[in-house]
This record gives sequence, C-alpha cells and structure tokens, in this order.
Amino acid sequence: MSADAMQQIGVHLEFLGYQISQDGDIMRARHQSQPNFLVRRLAGGILFVSIFGCNDNAKRDRLGYLEMLNTLNDKASVARFYADKDSDLFIEAWYPDHYDRAEFGIFMQAWDRDIMTLLMAGADRYLR
Repeated sequence: MSADAMQQIGVHLEFLGYQISQDGDIMRARHQSQPNFLVRRLAGGILFVSIFGCNDNAKRDRLGYLEMLNTLNDKASVARFYADKDSDLFIEAWYPDHYDRAEFGIFMQAWDRDIMTLLMAGADRYLR
C-alpha cells in the first residue's frame, strides 16, 4: 500500500469525524460516538482492528460468549469477530491496497453496520 493511499484513507476518516494520529506504521482513529480502531498495513492491504475488553461474564459463560461471536460472524459483511486468550473481543476487517472515495465509503458503512450488530447481539453483557 502506498503512503498516498494510507494518507487518503486518513483524510477520509477525518471527514467522517475521526481524529487521526500516526504511531509509526499504525494509524489510530478515534471518534466521539463510534468505536475507535487501529489501521495498519497487512498482506497488500489495510487491516482495521477494534478491540473491546470483556468482563468476567465472557469467561464464566464461555459457550454463550463464543455463540454470540459466531452469530456476529454469521451476520457480518466485512468484519470478523474473535476472542483472544483473555476473552477480549477483536473486530477486524481487511481493505484492498488502493483508495477510491466511493468504494471506501461503502466499506466504512459496512464496517459501521457490522460493529452495530454488537448491540443487537446482546454483547453488552460481555463487554466492559
């Protein structure tokens, strides 16, 4: 991915209301009403990653937590949901290595929709 495409994506995210900061090869996107996420280059494209800490319910009700993640993955269009060894929730999506304003806008709408499925799936009982 060219630095130019990464820069254009950063500008687009700023237009969407995100505050962008750069830490080496990682771009941080922070928003007042949307979940924050990291952006980094991976496998010829860009990986978007949002991480949510989980409470003790995710560890006590491991089966229910994993079933919820399966439901989220079944409904997602661009994101994938998984838990790490500490049961923290990771949401990732990969975007190709070019920038097109309309295509990226569609991707971001799908990313936002996928993340909103957390609320509909009852994830609040597992998240901090």
